[in-house]
Formats: sequence, structure tokens, C-alpha cells
Amino acid sequence: MKKSLLMIAIVLFAFSCEEDDIYIEELDQVGKMIDVIPEGKRSTGDEIFIVVEEMPTFPGGTEAYKEFQLNNLTYPAEAAIAKVEGKVILSFVIDKEGTLSDIVVARGIGHGCDEAAVKMLIKSPSWTAGIQRGRAVKTKMNLAVIFKLI
Repeated sequence: MKKSLLMIAIVLFAFSCEEDDIYIEELDQVGKMIDVIPEGKRSTGDEIFIVVEEMPTFPGGTEAYKEFQLNNLTYPAEAAIAKVEGKVILSFVIDKEGTLSDIVVARGIGHGCDEAAVKMLIKSPSWTAGIQRGRAVKTKMNLAVIFKLI
């Protein structure tokens, strides 16, 4: 009795699935995934990627970012008096046009450093957007802003 009920349930499930509900990803000869997801089931492009083929970059590269940070980051007086040093980790999204949004302090050190790091990033010019499969996509990034007294 139990076997026949189980068999009926499996048959009903198999016939209730439509062909469009089944996604198959095949491997080619070098082990790379081949995308065979039906066209109507593909992503809309609104998702936020964490890792992309080409990560977003600050205009002018790393050296330009260091120069920007040097000119736009102020060490808060409260932090200097309290001799606070450390890393503030900021999380933010870079959209398809390179505009920054959703800036969040993922890990702060307080004494005004968190706010100073956010203010500096808000002043940032548009970045070069992340690229996935040849198109610009929204990308989530983390950035460490280091506060060190010298």
C-alpha cells in the first residue's frame, strides 16, 4: 500500500513539472559551466553581484584612490585626542553607471572615524562599474579605511 502511494506521488510530481521549470547546466570539455537556462527565466539585471569578472575600480586606479583619500579624509579631533587607530570597513553598492549607494559601516571604530570614512566615500567620483558577461552590473564592494596616527 505504501509503495503504491509513493509511486502515485512520484508520477503526479513528474507530470506536474513543466519543461520550463527544469534548469540544466552542462559541463563542457574543460569543466566550465554552459548556461542553458531558458530565456524567460534569466535574471533581470537588477541583482547585486559580489564577485564579477571585472571588479569596479576607482577612476584612475589605486594610486588615484590613495590621492583622493589623502585629500578628502579628515582624522576626527575626538579620535586623535583619544588616540584611536584602526580600520573602518565600509560596504557599498556601485551601480551600472558607477554611482555609489547603500553605504554602510560594516565594522567601525567609533570616535567619529566611521562618519569621517562615510563622508569621504560620499565625495567620491563615479567609479568604473563592474563587468559580468560583457555588461555593466551592480556590484557590492567592501573597502577598508585605515586611521593611523603618525
